[in-house]
Amino acid sequence: MKSVDLDASHNEALPDVALIQTALCYLMTRYTLRPCSGLNFTIAHHLQMLLAHPDMAGRPERRKVYYELLEHWRNIALRQQAASPDGVLSWQTALH
Repeated sequence: MKSVDLDASHNEALPDVALIQTALCYLMTRYTLRPCSGLNFTIAHHLQMLLAHPDMAGRPERRKVYYELLEHWRNIALRQQAASPDGVLSWQTALH
């Protein structure tokens, strides 16, 4: 999973917050229709982007919610990874 440094002080071309939130809604909805380990990691990555976004700095309530969601999706991803026969998830698992 590609990670975003949550403590980064600079913004490396993060998309607009609304775009990230919209993508998250789509990804979470898609996951409910067809659970996929690749989507777990993608959802977690989008949550990391939100937490790293400078526009979230003054929004502690939202940051708390996004952090709790991130922990939830990381746990789902780790459980799926542990259930994988070889313990490794390939990028093919993300393809639909």
